[in-house]
Amino acid sequence: MVSVIIPTLNEAAYLPQLLEALARQTQPPEEVIVADAGSEDGTPEIARAWGARVVPGGRPAVGRNAGARAARGTWLVFLDADVVPRPDFLEKALREIEARRLDVATCLMEPLSPRPTDRVFHEVANGYLLALQWISPRAPGFCILVRRALHEAIGGFDETLVLAEDHDYVRRAARHGRFGVLTSVRIPVSTRRVEEEGVFPLLLKYLWAEAHVWAGRPIRSLPFDYAFGHHRPSSCPCGDAEKEEEEKESWLAWPPALHPQSMIRRMGSRPARLLWPWRRTLPSGDRPLPTSSGDR
Repeated sequence: MVSVIIPTLNEAAYLPQLLEALARQTQPPEEVIVADAGSEDGTPEIARAWGARVVPGGRPAVGRNAGARAARGTWLVFLDADVVPRPDFLEKALREIEARRLDVATCLMEPLSPRPTDRVFHEVANGYLLALQWISPRAPGFCILVRRALHEAIGGFDETLVLAEDHDYVRRAARHGRFGVLTSVRIPVSTRRVEEEGVFPLLLKYLWAEAHVWAGRPIRSLPFDYAFGHHRPSSCPCGDAEKEEEEKESWLAWPPALHPQSMIRRMGSRPARLLWPWRRTLPSGDRPLPTSSGDR
C-alpha cells in the first residue's frame, strides 16, 4: 500500500497538476495526504476536491512527519507540490525498488523547462546524486520513497532543521536500510526557485548547505532567505512532460558518449555493493529491515 504525502503552503497554482498526475498513475496510490501549513489561497479546498486527506502541517519536515503519522501505507512517497510525475512513475519506481531490494530511494530529476541552462543544472545535480549514492547519500525532498517501518525506525525527519533536512533524512535512513537512486524514472520538477533567485545565487546557497552537510553541521539557522510557500507561478508550463521529452535530444549537441544522460545511465548501472578501502561496510549496511515491531 502506497501513501503519497505532500507538504504545502499556498500551492494553489501547482497542486492541481500534481493531484491530476497522481490520479492518472498506472499504479495509483491508495491515499494522498496533503499536510498544509496554513495556506490562504485555497490549497486545502483544492486538495479535498481531488479526494486527498488534509492534515495540519508546517515547514517541509514538519509536514512530512505529520503526513506520515496519518498515513496507512507500508510505503511512503514524499513529493512536493511542484512536481508532475508521468503516468507510469509509481509503477516503474516501485518495480525498480523491488528489483534492487531498496528500503529508501530517490530518483533522477528533470526540469519542467525547455531552457538549456536549466537542463544542464539538473543533469549536474543528477550526476552528483549518483556519484554519492553509495558514499554519502543525498535526496531532494521533492521525491523520496521509503518503507514506513524505516521511516519510523529513524524517527522521521528532523524538524529542527531549516535546510538539508532531506539529506539528513536519507543519510540516517541509509544506516539502517538500503538506499539507491532510481534510474528507470525521472521526476519532472518546476524551476520556480531558479527563476525567482537566479542560477548562480541559488547555486551558492546550495554549495553553502553542502559544505555544512559534509562537515556534519546541522542547519538550524540561515544567513539568507530561503522561501517556503511564497512562490510565483512559473513562467514555464508545469505539465506536458511528454512534449518536453521530445525536445530533450536537441537541447545540446553532446557527442553520444559524453551526453550527460548517457553518462548517468552508465553510472547508475554500477553494482550496488562497492568495497571502499576506507569503509568496512556500505552506509546502507547488510541488515534486513524489520517488518514488524516484533522483529526489532
